Amino acid sequence: MTIYYDVATILKSVGALTETDTTLPTGSDLTVRIQYINDALGEWADTYTWSDLRKTIYVNPTTASTTSIGLPADFREPMTPLVEYTTNGVQIPYTLITPGERFSKDSTDKYCYVTGTILNKSLQIPNGLVSGASLQFDYMCFPSSVATLTDYVPISSSQYLVKKVASMVFQSRSDSRYPLLLQEAQRLLSNAIEEQNVPFGRTNQIPMDKSFIMGVDG
Repeated sequence: MTIYYDVATILKSVGALTETDTTLPTGSDLTVRIQYINDALGEWADTYTWSDLRKTIYVNPTTASTTSIGLPADFREPMTPLVEYTTNGVQIPYTLITPGERFSKDSTDKYCYVTGTILNKSLQIPNGLVSGASLQFDYMCFPSSVATLTDYVPISSSQYLVKKVASMVFQSRSDSRYPLLLQEAQRLLSNAIEEQNVPFGRTNQIPMDKSFIMGVDG
């Protein structure tokens, strides 16, 4: 089971690396470090299509011929086609296209596309939906910003976040340990990407050879 940590837990681990002390920062130091967390979360989100940022939208139109559905403010990009579940249990897929592709579609085609500004996006379904239809599709969201010590960080790769924030602290101090810690953060990020690509979790790193003895053979 994935465990998510709050800001206080992350900053205690950062402090253990940068100050050899788990006492939480206060005042402007706390404000700066919370900003570091948000900056690191933004960089992390831009790196990959993370399952941590995957959400599902469920829509039930209440009027006939619905052609536009408002999307959440944290909507970033679609991850699956839109699927309509009719009242008799039939699944009807709607292909998600780019807005420019709509000009080559016919009036009978099942398709949809996203339009709008970054915080005011909507899903357009030109050929309409009947009342009572049930829709769903997955999308990738923007990570939630944190503001207080009790906020949870929306990332399962918590050790990457700790090392990344600590490297930012060292960078601000022109500390010679900055490059080494940044390198460690990047290694953890690469590991997280590799792990997510394994369908059922992390791979077994222990050889199946029964003669292998941990601590002796590697």
